[in-house]
Amino acid sequence: MIPEHEDQEHEDYVEYLIQSGQELNGLSLQQLGYRPRPEDLGDDERHALEAWDLEWMESVTPEQRDRSLFQAKLLAGALWEASAVLIDQLFEDVAELRSLDEVSRRDIAETYVLSGLPPRHADKYDVRFAQRFLVIAADMAAALVRGWTHPSCVAQELAVRCLLDQVEVIQDLYGLNLADGWRGQVEEHLLEDPDSELLYQNAMDGFEDDVELNMQLGFAPMRLEDWFKPFNHSHVPAFVR
Repeated sequence: MIPEHEDQEHEDYVEYLIQSGQELNGLSLQQLGYRPRPEDLGDDERHALEAWDLEWMESVTPEQRDRSLFQAKLLAGALWEASAVLIDQLFEDVAELRSLDEVSRRDIAETYVLSGLPPRHADKYDVRFAQRFLVIAADMAAALVRGWTHPSCVAQELAVRCLLDQVEVIQDLYGLNLADGWRGQVEEHLLEDPDSELLYQNAMDGFEDDVELNMQLGFAPMRLEDWFKPFNHSHVPAFVR
């Protein structure tokens, strides 16, 4: 049995997340899993749907709809909180690296955020890199409020992954009742494509150096020196360039 004070703390934290999530204007509740009624959609939204989409929406029970609304609001709050924690921890990482004469893989493994980046380049995550990553992550966090656009560069795609990792930490730490499969659904809206995931796969080690292969597959350049270069029609803060 959960002690009463712990149960109250959990309820208070959930309420805090629900309230905080109202600030997350860059993503809609539908994108976060809410299942609205067809009649709640605008004309343009309804016309954009296939017949089977409307049938599915009409099949959702009021109880399922209410539950999806609660979980979408909770996820919005978790994303809001995770974005703040992510930036705070990156400041901690930068401060830690500044205290070192040189950076080793072991040092990076002990950081809060940089340890979640592709490990094959860990020995190159120096202070300057950490500062640039902090700025690109802050730009990503701002987009959650001002209106989401796809990541501007490979580094920002990786920042999205770090953000969702932090949401999972918060979910586990506080036992949040998020919807099953929430991460995959959010990734569909946050990422234009999952190509940067290949940087984590040992079997693909070195693929980013094969320029011809990358062009054939339509990948963006993914060498470390390319991570902060903006994609076509995108922009990045001056500091990271």
